[in-house]
Amino acid sequence: MASNSILDIELHLRKIKHLFFDPELDPFENERLQISGIEEAVNFLRTKKRIESKIRLNIFLPLEQIDSNLQQKTADALSRYCDFKIALIQRQLEIERTEGKRAVMIGLIFAALCLLMLAVVSILGPLSDTMFVIFCGFFTILIWMAIWNPAEAFLYGLPPYKLEIRAYRALKDAEIVIKKEI
Repeated sequence: MASNSILDIELHLRKIKHLFFDPELDPFENERLQISGIEEAVNFLRTKKRIESKIRLNIFLPLEQIDSNLQQKTADALSRYCDFKIALIQRQLEIERTEGKRAVMIGLIFAALCLLMLAVVSILGPLSDTMFVIFCGFFTILIWMAIWNPAEAFLYGLPPYKLEIRAYRALKDAEIVIKKEI
């Protein structure tokens, strides 16, 4: 995608408030949108590997919902909302990162204790080769268990937060176009 291209996102809303709030669920209506417009846009942007283009948010509303300054009010509200969500997600990311660091420390201490136990067993007692292999296997499994949670936190726990922040940053400066629903 060229950096000067525009990525269009179309949202068909019954009311402008549905940009930020989930619409009421009505199984008798044929509408496909059951989440807020912003969540639909963020979910769409999460699927993109890169967001290098400018975003244009095309919001389709019934004619009676549109007034002369709705476009500017919506752009201001979107900017404030994205700032709030970015700050909130960054706090959550920092909490997860801190918990991950704590898990690394606990995992390293536990792994060191397991290695110490293996060293003590090999130095102290005349174990049969079979028993020593069983002890080695047991402590190897415990070491893997000790480092699995920290590895999972950093490899799989943090990237979703980063993707969400990236999506909200892209939406923050999106061009807003209000159109009449046909």
